[in-house]
Amino acid sequence: MALFKTVTPGTGSGVTKPQLTSLIDVMTILLVFLLKSFSVEGNLVRPSDDLALPESKSTQRPSPALNVEITTHSINVNSRPVVSMENIVQSDSMLISQLYDWLVSVSRLTGTAEKDNEVIIQCDRYLDFKYVKKVMFTCSKARYSDFSLLVLEKE
Repeated sequence: MALFKTVTPGTGSGVTKPQLTSLIDVMTILLVFLLKSFSVEGNLVRPSDDLALPESKSTQRPSPALNVEITTHSINVNSRPVVSMENIVQSDSMLISQLYDWLVSVSRLTGTAEKDNEVIIQCDRYLDFKYVKKVMFTCSKARYSDFSLLVLEKE
């Protein structure tokens, strides 16, 4: 099969033109390959850079929600620092007042203060569970009662 064909007009000079049928076949195969390998899902939740997330065999994908990150240095809501871990370590209370105030203001701004909301908690794998427990308690008091814990899927 030749890709180029010599066409000889009546004057006797040869003009070379490509055969479009083979080129269209190659382009169609490339298009089908790209469409099959393209992923439209993407990452709905971006893990924090300073966290070592725990691993799990769970294959359930997270849905978009409010992100609360518990790092070794601070507690962040949607990547914005709200309270430092030093304040939480020193406090005996289960309620983290700065986080509570932040969550209540977010729910008022979004207009979801009257209903239970969803929150995704990201926590460093080396932190004690008592800090996760305090964050969950504070979130529940601010009417965020649907918790999801973000983990890395084991390969």
